[in-house]
Amino acid sequence: MWIVIGMCVPLLALPFLSGWSKERGFFENVYKIGIPIKKDVHGMAGNEPLAHVDGGQGGGSKLSILIPKRIPFRFFLVVTLIFFYIGIVRLAPPRREQDDE
Repeated sequence: MWIVIGMCVPLLALPFLSGWSKERGFFENVYKIGIPIKKDVHGMAGNEPLAHVDGGQGGGSKLSILIPKRIPFRFFLVVTLIFFYIGIVRLAPPRREQDDE
């Protein structure tokens, strides 16, 4: 049951993912795709300039670097691996120690 739940977690997240590119390889796509949290006004989330709190170009704190723009897909893959581990541990029989008496 835990293994099936682990397989369903990334499958349920697939319709909401964005950021896939045909030019990138498989591993780079897995690293870059995610579920967007807020709308990207500049078109590309990774290439936008840092906005300052005071609205100017210099002297302000860099608050936009702390606000997440998306939930990375690799977080869902970690949850999948945790559920797989729980399922395998539950299926594996416990070892019995034999007494040498």
